[in-house]
Amino acid sequence: MIYKKSVKKRFLDRLGGTEDWDKHLLESIAKDENSHHFKIAQKILKEQEDFGNVTNSYLGREMWYSNDFFINSLILNFITDAEDDLVNELKKIYVGVLGNPGLDAEAINMDDEFEGYLIKTHFDIDIQLDLFSHFVSYHLYGMQLSDERARFNLLPEMCEKLLLLMDKEALLKKAILEDVHDDLEVDIKSPRLNIATDLFVAGMSFILGHEIGHHFLKHTESNGRNLVSKFIPTDVTYNQRYLDEFAADDFGFNLLIRGMKKRNDNTLFAPLIVILMLALYDKHPEEASQYHPSLRDRYLNLLSRVSEHNEAIALTLQRIFNDIATWINHTLLGYWKTEWWK
Repeated sequence: MIYKKSVKKRFLDRLGGTEDWDKHLLESIAKDENSHHFKIAQKILKEQEDFGNVTNSYLGREMWYSNDFFINSLILNFITDAEDDLVNELKKIYVGVLGNPGLDAEAINMDDEFEGYLIKTHFDIDIQLDLFSHFVSYHLYGMQLSDERARFNLLPEMCEKLLLLMDKEALLKKAILEDVHDDLEVDIKSPRLNIATDLFVAGMSFILGHEIGHHFLKHTESNGRNLVSKFIPTDVTYNQRYLDEFAADDFGFNLLIRGMKKRNDNTLFAPLIVILMLALYDKHPEEASQYHPSLRDRYLNLLSRVSEHNEAIALTLQRIFNDIATWINHTLLGYWKTEWWK
């Protein structure tokens, strides 16, 4: 039997990753120069330790599947809720977070020298998804309010979040200088915050599920590809890479709804919101690239999957998606040249 090294070692040695992302962030803070942020980072590690003890058999911050505690927890959720045929394969996943900017997550091609499936992500993908989830949560929460003045008072927060999302440099500066994990008291019973949390957790789960899908559907192997073409819009021409993306979206969606114990409309909305977030950085979401189908067609594909799950919910989410996309386009003075979401 040929011994193979772990994909974690591949991540650390070949990609120059760090073994513990949150500890790396703590160590990068000069305690004497920024004691406030240093204490916040220490508090985060302590909260992770406590959370791990409760949810992971008193193993604290032990991480097998990622160098990021939150992502490791999401992979553990997948494993816990998976059917028998998926459990062993999911245990071969390793997700490495790198200190590079950008909305990037990638299933790395297989290497016979290493055992397992490697996925890399850039550190600010969760920062931007977290901010976008909060942005959307103001709209969803506003729909629950009967007081028109109360709804109007949410608009400044929505505008601020949107402008930060459009200015990546300002967003990263805000994350570094103010720290997205502020030590202010947080109202955990806040309906709006709960909406944002649901969207963020489900959205990150979908992103990871999409990349896991590329591995499990053999898109990262050189000796063949297992393509799934169901639930794909019928009005465009596709190449093989387009089919792979639709298949990975389908896989990610299935993994998401199978693994969410408390499914709600926000769970089903999250994959659509991920597409809308990506569209913020694409002036032409209706156009395909060389390697990816258009965001419009990915959105329609995912909407059809939601519809198969619950047609009434899909119609409601489509209307909400239309409202948010229209508001974005109006606020940004015609950022997109077409109403690609319709």
